[in-house]
Amino acid sequence: MLGLALALWRSPSVLAGQPAQANQPVPTYSKDVAPIVQAKCQHCHQAGSIGPMSLMTYADVRPWARAIRMRVLNGEMPPWPIDKTVGIQGFVNDHSLSDAQVDTIVRWADNKAPEGDPKDLPAPRVFRDYLNAWSYETTFGRPPDLVIKSPVYKVVANGMDQFPPMQTKVTGLDKERWIRAIEIKPGNPRSRYVFHHANPSMTQDGKSSPLIASAVGTEGQVFPDDAGKLIKPGATVNFGMHYWPIGEDVDADMQLGLWFYPENEKPKFPTQGQVQFRTDSTTGNGLGNQNVSRQIARRADLLIPPHGKAMFRGTYVLDKPARIHDLRGHMHKRGKYQMVELIYPDGRYELVNKLNWSEGWHTTFVYEESKRPLLPKGTVMMVSSYFDNTKREGNPDPDQWVVAGSRTVDEMAHIWIGITYFDKESDFDELVADRKRAQATTTLAREHQ
Repeated sequence: MLGLALALWRSPSVLAGQPAQANQPVPTYSKDVAPIVQAKCQHCHQAGSIGPMSLMTYADVRPWARAIRMRVLNGEMPPWPIDKTVGIQGFVNDHSLSDAQVDTIVRWADNKAPEGDPKDLPAPRVFRDYLNAWSYETTFGRPPDLVIKSPVYKVVANGMDQFPPMQTKVTGLDKERWIRAIEIKPGNPRSRYVFHHANPSMTQDGKSSPLIASAVGTEGQVFPDDAGKLIKPGATVNFGMHYWPIGEDVDADMQLGLWFYPENEKPKFPTQGQVQFRTDSTTGNGLGNQNVSRQIARRADLLIPPHGKAMFRGTYVLDKPARIHDLRGHMHKRGKYQMVELIYPDGRYELVNKLNWSEGWHTTFVYEESKRPLLPKGTVMMVSSYFDNTKREGNPDPDQWVVAGSRTVDEMAHIWIGITYFDKESDFDELVADRKRAQATTTLAREHQ
């Protein structure tokens, strides 16, 4: 009955302007809505953060009540664009609303958004200084061990998308260190609004390797407790920036914060971090990276007709066992959804996740430790992108043929997958055995409840 009631509340014909039932008290902001807004919205919707308006008080929230109602009802806010009906569910950074929370907000808005008694308000949350502080300071109890700043670049008011070649020589590092976590943030408040994405990489010993892939909505990456990336003195960071204009000149820059493992501590496994798996190319025996020498790549033309739809799929055969830590999709304005699927060597099929696309917010879905996919050697990974170039909100021009390109009006089709490959089969087998033991213990505990 509760599921049916919630389904009816989600129906526009039932939700539109209906008062609360006689046996159901009307939610108030102070008692019922404020705790939800505080827990799920204020992180972004406050001065200095990324939200376009503040939602710190009832006076802030009340003018937006109807808009908030529609956004939470449609699942647009808080941004958590993943299909909850299929695939793995269990993410450490899941900040989506429960059905009960959505129901509370909708009933409150439909009953004229009453304030209630201010005495019922929860104690205010204390937030970090978004300009000067780092998000992972809370996680590690300290600021970054090393901060790397990009050069400043002027994004002109009415120009085109910009891809400046920005490099910084790493200083302040006198010995090799293993990176535990990476965070990227704007160097000033206006920089966040011209930031489309950055894919910083580092060059050392004559070789280039990715540091992190980021876009609006992505703060950074914390590697698993047993994995890390090595950085050496003298390394150079290439920021891989993509800026876009916002109607005013902006002197933009970005900063990378690195947290290290303790000195002289080496994690058990070196990790590749986030690897770009293209949904418009295929490998017969590769690692999803265009620079891997053993990969045989076939790059298909990404071409979407006017008023048309298209699906592109890439397949990758893993030549090493691997563990997936997280997923983040990447498309532009015509993207609808992406998927990651697996065919295991024994023939089993698994739909890992379906990522519904939101071009304005690029969420990294970070798996709980017990949910991280473990992939044996020979697993076939399939990554897919679905595009819709018909007339709809957000499509700049459905009359155009759409091609692959870096501009916002062009399209891209890849999924960033946080992954660690294992050179030793025994290391992977040990992880699989640990997972089975943990699952057996959990099952036994439930049976004795």
